[in-house]
Amino acid sequence: MIIVALGAWVLRALAFFQGSGPMGYPLDYDEGVYFSAASLLLRGDLPYRDFIFVHPPGGLLLWAPGAALTLGLDAATAYGVTRYLAATVGALCVFLAGRVAWRAWGPLAGCVAALAYATYPEATLVERGTFLEPLLNVLCLGFANLWLAPGPHSRARRIGAGVLLGLAISVKIPGGLWLVAALCARPGKESWRHALLPVLVAFATFAVVVGPLAALAPSEFFRDVITFQALRPYDGEPDRWRLHDIFHERRLGEVLLALVGLGTACVRAFRARPEHRPAARLFACAFILSVVLFLTSRTYWNQYNAHLAASEAVLAGLGASVLQAFSVRWGRAASRAVAVLVLAAACLPGAWHVVQSGQRQDLDVMALAKYLRADVPPKACLFSFEPGWALAAGRLPMGATPIVDGYATMLQDAMSTGDRFDDTAEALSAPEAQQALRVMLDSCRFVILGERGTWQLTPESLPWFKQRFVRRFPPGDTGGVDLWEHR
Repeated sequence: MIIVALGAWVLRALAFFQGSGPMGYPLDYDEGVYFSAASLLLRGDLPYRDFIFVHPPGGLLLWAPGAALTLGLDAATAYGVTRYLAATVGALCVFLAGRVAWRAWGPLAGCVAALAYATYPEATLVERGTFLEPLLNVLCLGFANLWLAPGPHSRARRIGAGVLLGLAISVKIPGGLWLVAALCARPGKESWRHALLPVLVAFATFAVVVGPLAALAPSEFFRDVITFQALRPYDGEPDRWRLHDIFHERRLGEVLLALVGLGTACVRAFRARPEHRPAARLFACAFILSVVLFLTSRTYWNQYNAHLAASEAVLAGLGASVLQAFSVRWGRAASRAVAVLVLAAACLPGAWHVVQSGQRQDLDVMALAKYLRADVPPKACLFSFEPGWALAAGRLPMGATPIVDGYATMLQDAMSTGDRFDDTAEALSAPEAQQALRVMLDSCRFVILGERGTWQLTPESLPWFKQRFVRRFPPGDTGGVDLWEHR
């Protein structure tokens, strides 16, 4: 498991060994938001009270070690180091997935689970940056390792499991699905009374992590974390394409093994001996609940599949062990051949996509970062529609009321009237969203526009913007991420 985990770290970190270094690998919108928010939190700007943040604060606190580097280093350098830390979190997820499958169903299951997670394309992408899914996965898999550990369940182990589960929910609310799954998979003959302790500890941990920040701005916390997520307009992949993305052919072998494991888990839930049920039931429930959530959620992007890796990879390990068990009746040679085939099926399709994705470089952003460092005063107000573009130049959000998540801020402005919108584009085009955006833009000297800014500005607001701002970079009419200065 350690060898596979180290290999997984290399697969993730290879993207940072290109010519431009860790900051040359493209920055996603979400990772820029989370790292910027964590950095501002350490400087005294609090989520909900001082800026909009639409998740519980657990992710900001857990990424705080990386964000703390900005107190002594350039923000871009600090984030480059943190990207290696994110790859380490991914490697730990690989180890934990393999370990829990090995203990439950044997060495082949453990190796397949570890390889499947190591080469899971969506998980690899988010484990190269400060996303929420790596934290959610490592906490849920850590919880599963404690919850399913062999032997009598000591009080300390149950408390530890509750703490990890509470932290998972404080990172992202869907972590609560693992609480439901755990209650359906009580180890052995454990009574409800014993299962109640981890549940209570989970809620207490969530309250300790979330409570202080929520108490400073209770109405804003409820608006950002609860109301926003419940009422936000549809965004992301359309409903008709989601099932294809969830079971994508880029990881065909692993998906087939996971479906075999899921079917086996459903059978074992009722027919296997009690001591063999918990692991199968836990991961089957977590997988099914996650798929249902993705299919019914108002917002879905395929990077959300990264959280599905935590249950899918382990179920793939179960599927592999079942196939090998069937092959034993045909002799040792057949059993070994099946073992080799399932190991290859678990990792080869996804590994190719992982290697390909690691070769991407965002040269336009690196060129912009170089220009910002040379020609834009460090204390000048700079707003970026993509937080990562400013972060690449070592800039964090500025101002008395910093805009960390411009996308969510505009949606909140649109939803503040009580209107409901069919999709995000309609919400961003609402007068309330555009008016607040214009006020914010007019107060800043420099603006990084790019494709996202052009999308968020309406055809009426874009001419208004170009009347008040002049393009400084790149020169001429060349494409790329563009910087504008207030006239």
